[in-house]
This record gives sequence, structure tokens and C-alpha cells, in this order.
Amino acid sequence: MPNAGDAAVREELRRAGLPRRRRLERLLALLRGAGDTHLSLSEIVGMAVANGLVGGRAEMARALGTLADHGLLGRLATTAAEPIFDTVPEPHSHLVYEETAQTVDLHVSHETLLAILRQMLTDRPDAVEVLVRVRRDPAAMGGAT
Repeated sequence: MPNAGDAAVREELRRAGLPRRRRLERLLALLRGAGDTHLSLSEIVGMAVANGLVGGRAEMARALGTLADHGLLGRLATTAAEPIFDTVPEPHSHLVYEETAQTVDLHVSHETLLAILRQMLTDRPDAVEVLVRVRRDPAAMGGAT
């Protein structure tokens, strides 16, 4: 029996300009329901297999790439050996702690972000690396607006 979550995922895919494909719907629904918002390709493959979504690693990487290219997932800039995807697609900042492999979302104002950065640079000037990524505009690619 269809539920509101299924309809919401179908609507997200439609707004992004993606054709209706059941496997893509199921994958996006699975990611929207995941407890963690930052997931590696291996973690996603494991979740998919555990939930009956069959497909190889390469197929899963292509599907995730499609979702990211259309603005439904984010890609994290990370030091990890494999891609890390963010299930929160809206632009936001992150703190990445290499020692613990922890990624923390920062949904803060620009002023607060600058204050956090200023404090971190003051506290550990030789241990902080700053990466500024300017995202593509999905609307310019025919994706979500």
C-alpha cells in the first residue's frame, strides 16, 4: 500500500526531472529514512542489500551519482577513500574531524560560521584546513529548482 513517504519521494524525483524508476525511488526513500546523514558508498550498498535492493556496487554508484547530479543528495568533500554522500541536499557547512572520522553538519548563519572558523583558527592554527566548495546550480543543469 502506497504511503505519504512514497509520494514525497516520487515528487522529489519528478521535480528533479528524473524519470519514474522504482529502484531509484526505493533507494532515495531508503536514504531519506537513514539514521545518519553522511554515508559512504559501502554503507549505502550494505543498507540497500539489507533492504532487498539488489544491484552491484558500480550500479549503486551510478544511481547515487544521478541523485547527486540532480540535487537530491550532496557529495561531501572528504579525505575518505570512497565517496561520501549527504542525504541533506540543501547547501550547508560541515566540520570534518580526521581523527575520529566524524562529520558534523553546521546549519548556521554566515556570521556564526565565520565565528566558528575564527575560533578554530585561533585555537588550532596549524591543524585547521579550509575548503570552500562552490556548488553547481542544479537549475542550470535542468534539475531541481
